[in-house]
Amino acid sequence: MFGIYLVLKITINSAAQILANLTVKTRAEAVNILAAQGFQFKSQTIGGYENFEHPDGSIIHIRPTGEIVRTGPKIRGTNGKYYRRRYNQYGEQIKFIPGENTHNTGENLSL
Repeated sequence: MFGIYLVLKITINSAAQILANLTVKTRAEAVNILAAQGFQFKSQTIGGYENFEHPDGSIIHIRPTGEIVRTGPKIRGTNGKYYRRRYNQYGEQIKFIPGENTHNTGENLSL
């Protein structure tokens, strides 16, 4: 018999995407905002990077320079390897373009 199948695609934004823009916030303000959104402090590297993780797998890094690096949960690529999407201060995915400066997020704290 013939049937009709409905495929429903639901897009759920990660915590890294819906987090408020932290540009020009102080470090203390940013940490309070992160905590209020469910991020927990995980570690600080010898180099001074602070790492915060959300239950959905999103990670926020605060670099010693005050730059914020937002990455979403791990995703399996078509090659079977896992990676994390990087987002700017507006929650938009930063597309990787070889040879271009696509590493900078544009989001910086006021230090």
